[in-house]
Amino acid sequence: MVSTVFDLMKITPAVQANLAKMGIRKPMPVQQRAIPALVNGRDVLARAQTGTGKTLAFLIPLAQKIDPKKNYVQALVITPTRELAQQTNDVLKQVSDGMGLKTLAVTGGRDFETQKRKLQGNAQILIGTPGRLLDHIAKGNTDLGGVTFLVLDEVDEMLAQGFMEDAARLIAMTDPDHQTMLCSATVSEEINKLGRSLTKNCLVVDLDPDEAVVRSIQQICVRTAEENKPAVLMQLIGRLNPYLMLVFCISKERAKEVNEFLGEHGYNVDVLTGDMSPVKRKTVMKKFREAKIQILAASDIAARGLDVEGVTHVINYDVPHDPDWYVHRVGRTGRAGRDGIAITLYTPEELRWLHNIESKLGITMEKQTPEGRTVVRRTRIAAKKKAAAAPKTRGRNSVGDKRHAPKTGSNRRQLSRTAARRQSLEQKEAVKKRAEKDAAKAAKDRRRSSR
Repeated sequence: MVSTVFDLMKITPAVQANLAKMGIRKPMPVQQRAIPALVNGRDVLARAQTGTGKTLAFLIPLAQKIDPKKNYVQALVITPTRELAQQTNDVLKQVSDGMGLKTLAVTGGRDFETQKRKLQGNAQILIGTPGRLLDHIAKGNTDLGGVTFLVLDEVDEMLAQGFMEDAARLIAMTDPDHQTMLCSATVSEEINKLGRSLTKNCLVVDLDPDEAVVRSIQQICVRTAEENKPAVLMQLIGRLNPYLMLVFCISKERAKEVNEFLGEHGYNVDVLTGDMSPVKRKTVMKKFREAKIQILAASDIAARGLDVEGVTHVINYDVPHDPDWYVHRVGRTGRAGRDGIAITLYTPEELRWLHNIESKLGITMEKQTPEGRTVVRRTRIAAKKKAAAAPKTRGRNSVGDKRHAPKTGSNRRQLSRTAARRQSLEQKEAVKKRAEKDAAKAAKDRRRSSR
């Protein structure tokens, strides 16, 4: 047995044996909460940081729920990207090794006829992107009527890319009584609304909702000028000596520039962008996973869902404008409880985007020089947020009964004006009384002099 914890979670001996082969000795927190609920047939919405084990949280119960004797599609996993679908399929093959399950990744960029033949082999689990799945269904190559286990992975990204309409069409084709799991690294009101519409009696697994990035990642920012970024990047590489490093850029053109100047200086580097062919992208990722490439310059296409073991450093060559993208970028390191380092290069022009990330995520990055010397930050975003959340000890909000609260703000100003008017009236009254007294005294003196 791998662990008595797995027994308590009702994980079968066959799956436990496969987990042992994968080097997994104990479940991660998101798995401890989600797997028992899924095994018992309950719907789940899981929000957890990238690299916390959400994929295994649904693949383990999925592998146990499929009947290898039934030769039709019983489970469907919908993903926003080809790479994530293929990666998930590869992990599932390890989890279900020797169990007789037939699984297939159905994505664009692969030969359609080859996929058609494999679908006719009665695959029981489909993992794919919405567009290609709908194409095969339209051609009559597969059917989703027997799907009783449904997973929507990286829901926030599917919403961002506008895939939910196609995903909804696929969901409508499944068994009405199917079980559902939604996975996301971030949760918005739109995702919560989607969860309510797609699930029944849903268990919400929200790990550390105030922490968007796992604690094992050291987050650093380095100030530089735009023209100095290449030199600073090479200086960081020389000082850190990374095992595997991802360099994220704001666009594919920037990623190609980074790849070009690092290559010219003799670094073992390659590039990954959205305009590359699927075959080329697969080749690059294979080399990177096998550590045949030390540094990978990438546009944000590689920031979502890719689990590359051994990424020790992430460099944000450009500051992302969306805090969610920052989360997904730095989440490529520090995965599965390992330590990682994420460094963000920023120029004075990018400072507002850096502050936006810190403010939205409630973090304060450690500021360093390219040499690694710590610099005191002028602004402490996280400290401000913490102070704002602390209970008030002064002012009107410090007491339960506002009638007994001290005057503050406009009330204090109103009190000052009232006091000034009262003082003015008192002064006028005093002057009037003094004048009347003087007049009475003068009249008395006149009467005495007339005698």
